[in-house]
Amino acid sequence: MSHGPSSRAPSGPRPVDSRSARTGPAGAPSAGALAGPDSNPCAYLSHLGTSAHVRLDREPDHALLTAPTVARPFNTVFAPAFAVEGLDRRLREVADTHAARAPAAMWWIGPSSTPAALPEALVARGYERISPVRLMSASREAGLPDSTGPDRPGGGVDVRPVTCREELADFVAVHLAAYAMAPEEAHFTLRVLGSLSLAEDAPLRHFLVRRAGTALAAASVFAHDGLGGLYNIATVPRARRMGLATLATRAALAEAYGRGVRAVMLGAEPGAVGMYRRLGFREGAELTRLVPRPSR
Repeated sequence: MSHGPSSRAPSGPRPVDSRSARTGPAGAPSAGALAGPDSNPCAYLSHLGTSAHVRLDREPDHALLTAPTVARPFNTVFAPAFAVEGLDRRLREVADTHAARAPAAMWWIGPSSTPAALPEALVARGYERISPVRLMSASREAGLPDSTGPDRPGGGVDVRPVTCREELADFVAVHLAAYAMAPEEAHFTLRVLGSLSLAEDAPLRHFLVRRAGTALAAASVFAHDGLGGLYNIATVPRARRMGLATLATRAALAEAYGRGVRAVMLGAEPGAVGMYRRLGFREGAELTRLVPRPSR
């Protein structure tokens, strides 16, 4: 998973912290601020921004999540809604505002973002595209994915929600192993997630799959405004292709559907689209991602 003053006073609207901005439940943007298939990912970032270890600045035309780490999804610009007129000037202002706080911020540009030419405008300003994320969705009516196929995990497997700091440390350890996270990134992620509620009714819930007491797979679900989003799906390398990620996904989906969520989305990296399709998710729009082009 994955503060500071601006180097120059912005000439546009002043950034505001998420805790004083107009927000909905759990610090997520209020209805009307975001819409479409990318609304849950943006609300998820806003929820992370309620942590005391993270800063969330919202302006009328975008939001910025920053933190003193290189872990993702921190240091991300999201929910952009710029006007076509004066776009280049506004992007210069935004760049000046972000220069000291998040010079290497990633941009998330989803199907609800405007204008359509925003990715090209950022490329012209020195950004480059990285692999996009495919937004996929599953409905409550379709039910839970099958876990009795050839990759079923077998006996001795336990799936439970994360309810305490010790279990959360195991959850983060799964991601450290799965994605080769640096220890300091994992530690920061643990601090952020540990500062958010782990209660049964919390909007963000985490699940762990264990075999013989060892944590091997994990998933999170974030419920907001009648929709759910799956995040942080991971399996340690030595336990892959055993159906454990499917069990984690099932548990997260069951949690969401049990809350009355009507549909659940996730963002699939290019190599994972086929796997989620087999679990009953349907392909939707792309989430474009851009990062600053490395200087030469």
